[in-house]
Amino acid sequence: MSPGKSPFVKKEIICPVCGSPSENRFIMPKSFVEKEVESDRHVKEYKWMDSDFEGYHPPFYHFWHCTTCKYTSSQRDFLKPGQDQQSNFSLIKRCVQQMNPNQKQIVQLLGSSINYDNMTFCMAMNAHLLALYIQELTPTVDRDDNKIASYYLRTGWLIREQMAKDDPDGEFKKYKEFLAKLGKLWESVPQSEAECMNAAAENFQKAYQNHPRYADILHATDLMILIAEIYLRADNMKLAMKSLNSVMQTGQKHRAQMGETMRKDKEAGRLTATRKAQLDAQANKVNVLMEKAGDMRQEIIKVKIAKQEPKAKEVVAKLEARGMDAEDIREKLKEFNFEPQLITRLLGEQKRKKFLGLF
Repeated sequence: MSPGKSPFVKKEIICPVCGSPSENRFIMPKSFVEKEVESDRHVKEYKWMDSDFEGYHPPFYHFWHCTTCKYTSSQRDFLKPGQDQQSNFSLIKRCVQQMNPNQKQIVQLLGSSINYDNMTFCMAMNAHLLALYIQELTPTVDRDDNKIASYYLRTGWLIREQMAKDDPDGEFKKYKEFLAKLGKLWESVPQSEAECMNAAAENFQKAYQNHPRYADILHATDLMILIAEIYLRADNMKLAMKSLNSVMQTGQKHRAQMGETMRKDKEAGRLTATRKAQLDAQANKVNVLMEKAGDMRQEIIKVKIAKQEPKAKEVVAKLEARGMDAEDIREKLKEFNFEPQLITRLLGEQKRKKFLGLF
């Protein structure tokens, strides 16, 4: 980084919670591009347009922060609090202003050392956890589950990035010690990427059920695929598969509804070329998401088969040694929840039962 050069635009902002002025910053538009994005939307590599800025890591600066009351949130929520349809900002503001001593201690621990002029991994983690903690000050029923999920996801990404570097300067090891102490005050503070991923998926699941954004079929199916990707990151194939099955079921239901809508519109003389094109375009987008979900399911099954095969072969050998026939072994493998494709691979196709001795 060259002395005096900066990718930031600095701006003095009035905190929407306490009313104090606080300098915050945003990265100049078009300063960088996202070169590589992982399946759970994590940007793995950024490319700065000016090589002098390569020492800055954009995710470190996602949240804005008030140095007075320690309120921390996304830039949008700082600048335009309460403008979203589902905003609970007024409640968050009241919760921050009425914190009990334990809550104040947590906020001070996380917010006292954030310095945007010399941002480090530990400071960025503090900002992320502080934004998350403030969101969770509200009663469970009043929380913005979609926002909380995205905050957990971002926090997990930070940990992943640091671990991918093998923690060269020992920052995460040192930060783990801090988290252990913080956990005595904030019991549910996430301690690892996996914990962040699971919490993100759980909160996205809640958002799927009640957030108005996901009344739209495209947004809903896209979210369920993201949830599956997150669960896979947390090595939870069972819940990932459940999410993908939901995509398939929702998509099939939507296909049926679209077909019925087109039939009724046609009968009523409302199915214009424009209307048909709109319905077809939406159906095609849903089909693309369903195909992606189907491909992901097959990949999960392959992984499960690879893990199950040694044990399944062992079970088959033992049962064959006892004189059990193939069909009885098949039933036993089903009882043990081995993948159907694996059972077929080991025992062949199941013989069709004769019907009244006629076949």
